[in-house]
Amino acid sequence: MTLEELKNRIKEAADIVEVASRYTTLKKAGRYYRGLCPFHQEKTPSFYVDPEKKLYHCFGCGAGGDVIKLVMEMEGVSFMEALRSLARQYGIPFQWGKSSPSSGDLLFRITEDAMRLYQAELWRGGRGLSYIRERGIPEEVARELLLGYAPSGWDFLVKRLGDKYPLSELERAGLIIKKEGEGYYDRFRDRVIFPILTEYGRVVGFGARAISPQEQAKYINSPQTPIYKKGKTLYGLNWSKAFIRKEGKAVLVEGYMDFLSLYAKGIKNVVASLGTSLTQEQASLLSRFSEEVFLNYDSDEAGMRSAARAVPILFSAGLKVRVVRLDGAKDPDEFVEKFGPSSYIYKLEEAEKGVIFLFNYYSEKGKEIGVKIALEAIGNIPDPIARRYEVAELAYVSGIEEEILLSMIGGEAGQGLSSSGLSLTPMEEEALTLIARSPEAFLKLLSQEQRRVLSSTRLSYLLDAAERLARGEEPPEGEVKKRISRVLFEGREPHMEAGQIILNLVKYSVGLALKALQRRIKEAERVGDSEKLIELLKEKQRLIKMRG
Repeated sequence: MTLEELKNRIKEAADIVEVASRYTTLKKAGRYYRGLCPFHQEKTPSFYVDPEKKLYHCFGCGAGGDVIKLVMEMEGVSFMEALRSLARQYGIPFQWGKSSPSSGDLLFRITEDAMRLYQAELWRGGRGLSYIRERGIPEEVARELLLGYAPSGWDFLVKRLGDKYPLSELERAGLIIKKEGEGYYDRFRDRVIFPILTEYGRVVGFGARAISPQEQAKYINSPQTPIYKKGKTLYGLNWSKAFIRKEGKAVLVEGYMDFLSLYAKGIKNVVASLGTSLTQEQASLLSRFSEEVFLNYDSDEAGMRSAARAVPILFSAGLKVRVVRLDGAKDPDEFVEKFGPSSYIYKLEEAEKGVIFLFNYYSEKGKEIGVKIALEAIGNIPDPIARRYEVAELAYVSGIEEEILLSMIGGEAGQGLSSSGLSLTPMEEEALTLIARSPEAFLKLLSQEQRRVLSSTRLSYLLDAAERLARGEEPPEGEVKKRISRVLFEGREPHMEAGQIILNLVKYSVGLALKALQRRIKEAERVGDSEKLIELLKEKQRLIKMRG
């Protein structure tokens, strides 16, 4: 059995009404079951489950999908964990292909045993416990976050786990290091230990804070291992994900102590990026739980530079972004220690919007640079509604008209969907229906030149959605995703032939591209750039020929 066959077997066996009933009360409503949506607050039920198609859809917030997606979203787990959970519930052996149980299982057991040993050492008393008390860390929080202590000896884990597991496996888990000659020694010594867990609670690695001020490296971390990928993990998400989902927003900080200080002071919708540069995988992981991120890296230049790099990455994951600036403290840990949690919450409330932060930060090198980089970041936003909103923000702070900014990022990008989500033209409705039903057919009917033109207009969201669906991915969060979910749930079909839909779409997109091009032609004429003018006029002729 392949993984795809296992997935289909689980979907076939799972009762989506039974699974959805874990999260909301459902009542029969014709061929459907209906209840209050578990994804957003509402008073009138708009969440529907179709037991025949095994799909769910909320006509209020647009959430929708199959039973596996439902478990992923509600439990905050990965695809494989949702699959495993459903297989267990419906008595289906969780194995496929020729594989035996995951090779990572042994490493998970090793890291969990190591965590328990470190915990026991902390609560035995001594340097580790003295340190967390000196730092004002409440003992109940230290226990909740599974903090531990690595003794100062060179072979604590070598001795305690060496009889239970091969030393080569302890090395593979990143816990011990091979000597140049023979033997091994512990990676972590005389340090407070911060276990790093996946979002669903499995120990994959450790962060370690030096106690002795003589130590050159204040923090060291587990290396990359088969079960720990730094760029794919967010520290603390397993504890904070429920608070993040409830708030709809997350505070993203740099380090362990920043996380711990905020969490201990009651600001629990917080995660840390493990001191690494934020990655696309981390942003995507965060977007499963949050709609908005309050980025709060260190207050020095390095921290601001990291924040500026992180904003476009968070935008590309469909997240709203605000950047927190702290006065009188180098990081969140120091700020809450000096001024308290109430002052910190006030700082969150006055945080700069992401696009304004980028403009202000880079405008120190020149206004045109600030505009250029902010526009590049806006171009990463997958939802056309959100993209248009950020353009308006940039227009306000830069003093440049929206139309000019829009022409700089590809014509009238983002103009087609209003904030109410109701301004799709009938042509766009038809195209989205075709894309939802058969993204491959949509893409096959488009030539490379037609794709290029489509991608330069506000209709680029249609091309992006089709390409994502054809790759087996989901469309980006927002109005497009809601529409596609609804089409699939209702079983809607296009009213026109696919070829006619494409023909209408190409003609319309060429018209949009010509309008944007005409503005650029006028600008080239105004500044006397004859070389650019000739290039633009040639492009105009190509578009006119394509339109027919």
